[in-house]
Amino acid sequence: MIKKIGLAVIIVILNVFVFGRDIQFEAREKISDPWFGLDKLKHLSSSFMMTTTGYYFQNRVASVPKEQALTTSGIFTVSLGLGKEYRDTGKPKGFFSYRDLIADVAGIVLATVFIQVAT
Repeated sequence: MIKKIGLAVIIVILNVFVFGRDIQFEAREKISDPWFGLDKLKHLSSSFMMTTTGYYFQNRVASVPKEQALTTSGIFTVSLGLGKEYRDTGKPKGFFSYRDLIADVAGIVLATVFIQVAT
C-alpha cells in the first residue's frame, strides 16, 4: 500500500520535472523560493490535513478499506498540489514551485506514517 503511494508520487514528480522544466528555470531567475519558511509549512500542514481527513472520511464514514482510502487520499492531495502550482503559473508574479510540491509530498508522507502508526 505504501509502495503504491510512493510509486504514484514518484510518477507525478517525474512528469512534473519532464514537462514543467522551462517554467521553473524562468521563474528561478525572477523570484526566490526558500526551502524553509511559512509557505512551506503551510504546504506541509495542508497536505497532512487533507490526506488524514480524506482517509478518515473514506475509511470511517464510507467504509472504504484502509489501503484504498490511504492511496486515494494521497493521490487526491498530490493532484490538488499540482493543480495549485499549475494555477500559480498564470498569476502575474506566480511560478511553478517544485519546493512547494516537495513540501506537499512531505505532508502526505507524514500523514501516511501517522495513519499507519495510529491505526
